Amino acid sequence: MNHLVQKLEEIRLKTRKLCSEFDKMRARNVFLESEKLILEENLSQKKNQIKDLKSEKELIINAKSLSELGLNGKECRHKINELVRGIDKCIAHLNQ
Repeated sequence: MNHLVQKLEEIRLKTRKLCSEFDKMRARNVFLESEKLILEENLSQKKNQIKDLKSEKELIINAKSLSELGLNGKECRHKINELVRGIDKCIAHLNQ
C-alpha cells in the first residue's frame, strides 16, 4: 500500500511539473504571437515606405526628364502636379 501512495505522489509531482511547463509554453506562445503581429505591422509599413520612395524616385526622374526637354519652371511644376494627382488617385484606389 505504501508503494502505491509513493507512486501516486510521483504522478502528482509529474503532473504539477507538466502543468507548470504547459503554462510557461502558453505564455511564451502568447508573447511570440504578439511579437509576430508587431513584426508583420513593421513589414507592412516598410513595404509602404518602399512604394512611396519608388513613387518619389519616379517623380524625380520625370522632373529631370522634363527639364532636359527644355520646359520652363512653370511648365515643369504643372506637369509634376499632374503626376502627383495621378499618383494620389492610384493610392486612393489602392486604399479602397
